[in-house]
Amino acid sequence: MAKLAAAKWSAIKAEMREVLVEMARRGQIVTYSELCALLKTAYIHYHSPMLVKLLTEIGTAEAAAGRPMLPALVVAKGSRMPGPGFFKIDSGEEIADPQAYWQEQLDKVFEYWNGR
Repeated sequence: MAKLAAAKWSAIKAEMREVLVEMARRGQIVTYSELCALLKTAYIHYHSPMLVKLLTEIGTAEAAAGRPMLPALVVAKGSRMPGPGFFKIDSGEEIADPQAYWQEQLDKVFEYWNGR
C-alpha cells in the first residue's frame, strides 16, 4: 500500500466523515463496500487496512470531541454488524455483549445527528 500524502489522507477522511454524518441524519447504516463506493476523493477497497485505519481515526476523533462514534453506522453485508476493529475504537476493555454495545452506539449516533 503506497503512502498517501497527509493532505490527501485528510481529504479522504473528511469526505468519509461527511458521508457518515449524512447517513446518520437519514437514520441509515451502510456496508463497508457501499461506503467505499460513495467516496469520490479516492478509491479504497472495502477489505483494505486503510479503511479500518480511516474508520478508527474518525471514531477516535468523534469520541474525543464528545460525539458518538460514527463508524457504528458501517456494517458487514453478511452479519449486518461492524467488524472487530469497531469494538476496539473506544473501549479499553473486553465487550461482553458486542451486539448490545453496537446497538447502544448506533442509537447514540442516530439520536445525536437526528436534529442537526
